[in-house]
Amino acid sequence: MITDKKHIQQLASLLLQKGITDVVISPGSRNAPLINQFSGLKEFNCINVVDERSAGYLALGVALARKKPVVVVCTSGTAAVNYGPAVAEAFYQKIPLVVLTADRPQRWIDQADGQTVRQENLFVNHTLKSISLQEAERDDDFRYNNLQINETLNLVGSASPGPVHINIPMGEPLYGFSDDRLPVFRNIESAPVHFQLASGELKKLAERWNSSGQKMIIVGQMPEDEKINALVQRLAQDSGTAILAEHITNLSGEQLIRATDIAVAAIPSAENRDFQPEILLTFGQQIVSKRLKLFIRANQPREHWHISASGEHTDTYNSLTRVISSDVFSFLGAFVPEIKNSESKFREMWKSLEQKAFQLQDKFLKDAPFCDLTASKIIAELVPENSVVHLGNSSSVRLIQMFAARQGCEYPGNRGTSGIDGSLSTAGGFAMFSGKINTLVVGELSFFYDSNALWNLNFPKNLRIIVLNNGGGNIFRLIGGPRQSPALEEHFVARHNLKAEGLAAAYGISYLKAENQQQLTEALNTIYTPGFSGPVILEVWSDGETSAAVFQECYNQFKTATL
Repeated sequence: MITDKKHIQQLASLLLQKGITDVVISPGSRNAPLINQFSGLKEFNCINVVDERSAGYLALGVALARKKPVVVVCTSGTAAVNYGPAVAEAFYQKIPLVVLTADRPQRWIDQADGQTVRQENLFVNHTLKSISLQEAERDDDFRYNNLQINETLNLVGSASPGPVHINIPMGEPLYGFSDDRLPVFRNIESAPVHFQLASGELKKLAERWNSSGQKMIIVGQMPEDEKINALVQRLAQDSGTAILAEHITNLSGEQLIRATDIAVAAIPSAENRDFQPEILLTFGQQIVSKRLKLFIRANQPREHWHISASGEHTDTYNSLTRVISSDVFSFLGAFVPEIKNSESKFREMWKSLEQKAFQLQDKFLKDAPFCDLTASKIIAELVPENSVVHLGNSSSVRLIQMFAARQGCEYPGNRGTSGIDGSLSTAGGFAMFSGKINTLVVGELSFFYDSNALWNLNFPKNLRIIVLNNGGGNIFRLIGGPRQSPALEEHFVARHNLKAEGLAAAYGISYLKAENQQQLTEALNTIYTPGFSGPVILEVWSDGETSAAVFQECYNQFKTATL
């Protein structure tokens, strides 16, 4: 049985015709027609998540794992508002979400009726398109709904994907059913577009590139893509090209500089100009390393080309000179065959910086006390090869990226907005559709903040949650401004004595703890033993002040120590 509301039937029909079948549902009454519609059709894969904020992030993780759009469905009022953080994250990561919010009829908005807020255009600043369906079933309204739904759903999975919002006013009764088969409604198809530069323009760029011995490519966050990775490997063969690609780029190759932050920290101050690129090429989304941003801003390239399918003028380094309106694969596919190897040591100079930093770091940490950094080194080295490692924000992502990436590992993380609020939910959604071991490395404030993610009957057994508990938000001990503030401990760090063990017990999840290097090594070997059945929470306890001091001293080594 399906709902008898025709505008909901049309929406479901078009979702199916466009291959969008994963639906994350949060309970409610106003969204009852949507719930009955999706759960009443075997073609839809429905996942129930009570907390809408968690549901939004979980859907984001599912979309990353499935590499296709995912629907989220909620009732009216503040339930819809709770999708905001996940929608913003999806927007800046370019992840396809279809956000469906049930609503009261327009005549009841601002009339003191229950669960009503102004939902039209609620996410307008962070969506590709926001529409509100017509509830009336006149032919003109029905035709207009069809056009609007088609246009909106075609955008979500376009060459420059992202979230869309469909607000759906529904009057009572809400629980009417139909025994009829789901009708098939007009599906307006949208052909995929691949943007390509004119051959003459492409050759001009290639000539400028080939004439320089100091080229740099900085890659921002990207999902794993074997075709793009293969093209990047070919670019990396040029000895005059240094490719800086953090773990979250999900690129690989011996010639790439992956630990970009410590590599930049190892540049001798007097030699900054030696590492300055003449031409900078960028693509992907955000990067983590603030040091790299500041270095390029202070040592600007003569030319900066940015690849963007939507033509965005992203000027992270204050040096943008050209926007290449193309998807990354199409541009690189045409550009790479034109590239010639240059006689230059630029790539090797950058690669040597990374190796120097690794050696200094290893030497320093041999005698360092147990802390977040030494724990992160052990974790980074013991996570299984060819697994998925989700990186929490603030300290976690920075610590793990100080060490070499594991062979074949994928490194997702909510770096679109870099908030701490949804890392656990996103990892849970991803792990549901991943056949690999998934590990989340996350700080305890982020873990507690998103602990409703554990409130999921389908919580994935392949997820290992590693909580770095240093008694507060230790990122504020690592950066300069807050360290000088009298409010540091109470209002920045938010010092506490909370532990994750009680939450693990409440949700029936296995729990381990580690307070030193030996315990951590043993615990990691346990949770990564073949046949181990998760999920599991491994809580790593450390002292926040010690962790901050070791981190700062480690970075000092890059400038002052000798091998």
